[in-house]
Amino acid sequence: MKLLTLLKKELRELLTLTTVITIIGSVILLVALGSVMDSAMSEIAESGEDITICNKDTGAFSGAVIKSLEEADYNVKLVDLEVGDYASQLNELDIASVVIIPESFSASVENILSGELNTEGKITPVDVEYVSKMTSLSALSNVDVGSQMALTAIEAAVKSVVYANKNMSLAEIELIESPVNLIETTVVGTKQEQVSSMLLSSYGMITGMIIPIVIYVLIIYSSQMIMSAVSTEKIDKTLETLLTAPVSRLSVLMAKMCAATIVSALFAVAFMVGFDSMMGGMASGVAGNVDNSVLDKLGLNLSVSGYILLGLQMFLSLLITLAISLILGALAKDAKQSQTLMMPITVTAMIPYMLSMFVDMNEMGVVKWILYAIPYTHTYIAQDNIIFGNTGLYVGGLVYQIVVLVVCMTIAVRLFMSDKLFTMSLNFGEKRKKTRKKKSPLAE
Repeated sequence: MKLLTLLKKELRELLTLTTVITIIGSVILLVALGSVMDSAMSEIAESGEDITICNKDTGAFSGAVIKSLEEADYNVKLVDLEVGDYASQLNELDIASVVIIPESFSASVENILSGELNTEGKITPVDVEYVSKMTSLSALSNVDVGSQMALTAIEAAVKSVVYANKNMSLAEIELIESPVNLIETTVVGTKQEQVSSMLLSSYGMITGMIIPIVIYVLIIYSSQMIMSAVSTEKIDKTLETLLTAPVSRLSVLMAKMCAATIVSALFAVAFMVGFDSMMGGMASGVAGNVDNSVLDKLGLNLSVSGYILLGLQMFLSLLITLAISLILGALAKDAKQSQTLMMPITVTAMIPYMLSMFVDMNEMGVVKWILYAIPYTHTYIAQDNIIFGNTGLYVGGLVYQIVVLVVCMTIAVRLFMSDKLFTMSLNFGEKRKKTRKKKSPLAE
């Protein structure tokens, strides 16, 4: 019985209203994230039925390939592109990728049928060009099922023509290593290079994980540090003694902010170096197949100015976190409650953190405006905005963060300059409990 009584006591202390709210909030958050991921996967599945083709060939074989795709219930969209600047044309047509059937397509198929060999003693494959646009470093944003299916269908159509031709011997058919030669061009912002989009997306996905992890760790660590410091000093009456000393309260506030900023910045640099080394080892297998000069030409490697712009938004996120943590830490009445009060920061940092690694938040319709309301979102997408030339989004996010910082700092300064710092707290229904105890007959 004593054990049961003690267990009830411990459960009452641990299962408070704030704990229950935290559990329910975590479930709602995970369900919402699952819904967003399910929507992203559904869009990818639906995109497998949409195929964009630019047919520059007037022969019979290209027409037969397109007809076979339409008969297979694919949504074939025919467009006209000029060879050269694909970046502006893809943006103008609002398409992410296109399969280009060249003028020599039918002639190349006829050469295969005739058994004509090249200088290497092989039959020359059919050239097909694939142009795709890379818009984000996230894992799911560069999955283009439709055009990949079109390439597979084109290869299957060529094979069926070759294998059905009775004029070719088995020895001649064996000379065909692959009937289709894929020429890939990837567009990043306004730049383009002949390089595999899948290779770039794999490289971008791995390297794109470093920044979100560092940002998330930085936000959580700095908020814990400042909230713990303020709440502990308030509970131990150390803060009250410090503020009665012949030192201005603003100096105390700025000292706390600066100290937390310096420590958090050192922590961020250490994590950045460590994660960069770790992810560099993971990406070496992928990057080894990509010329580093190609990555520089496409702008996938951040320049010095890019790192400065990214660091600016990280610094603003850090200052916002510290200002909010000062306010929440002042509201805590004990160490346990200070941990619970971290929930708003944890949630608002976790949502864009999880989404930034899997989906392109700039392409999420109405949902993106809700995400833009979270100041941390703009730091998570800063790397994408810098690399892919989304200058307006970057500047808009920077201005919004400055406004949020000014508001939070104003509240924090006014709080520290007043006596409410020592009297205000969140009781979470404790007043009602005390009232009920007073009215209880046992209390008399």
